[in-house]
Amino acid sequence: MEKNMVQAASQKKAPTSSDANLSIVLSLMCHTTCHRQGGETEKFAKRAIESLVKKLRKKTDELESLISTITTNGAQPSKCVTIQRTLDGRLQVCERKGFPHVIYARLWRWPDIQKMEMKHLDFCRFGYDLKYESVCVNPYHYERIRSPTDEREKSMHHPISTRNNTTYDTTETRKAFRVTRSHHVYTHLYFSPYISTPQAYVFVENLHPSLNLRSYIF
Repeated sequence: MEKNMVQAASQKKAPTSSDANLSIVLSLMCHTTCHRQGGETEKFAKRAIESLVKKLRKKTDELESLISTITTNGAQPSKCVTIQRTLDGRLQVCERKGFPHVIYARLWRWPDIQKMEMKHLDFCRFGYDLKYESVCVNPYHYERIRSPTDEREKSMHHPISTRNNTTYDTTETRKAFRVTRSHHVYTHLYFSPYISTPQAYVFVENLHPSLNLRSYIF
């Protein structure tokens, strides 16, 4: 029954802030990343959207902005869509807690995004990291950036080439890397965090004569 209502809502034009809450929720459900998945995921999405629409009921302009930006996939310029910041900065939905801007970004844009990957855009007045009492949860007021972990892993996967064109792959071991070879060659690579271009200093513990390894910068 509920699925049929959602499907019917997807075929109608976008609602307005004057429409009933259920009509707005069903329309916004059609644009979630979990649309038609069913189960707990879709149940969570519906509860999260119901909670947001209810909070925005007295802020007509923000509710209109939410409807417009979600139903057009961000094609229309939109205002901040704000909710009150809680004491711990998180929002509880269906007995699950999460950061509000992350919850709604996962619902409508990036289902796998993490908090550290989100950055509010310059025009967003109430971005989560600004620490205001109100928090913007408009998913189109944020951009996805590479997490520090992704950047670190990317810089750490450069191969090392020797003079005889033998290439070795690196594997992270905390802050150091170790390159091994079957005939007892061990090298340790340390990256300097103070330089933008990755540099590796190769220290040879047991150097095989044929490799002629020295320090390399890559």
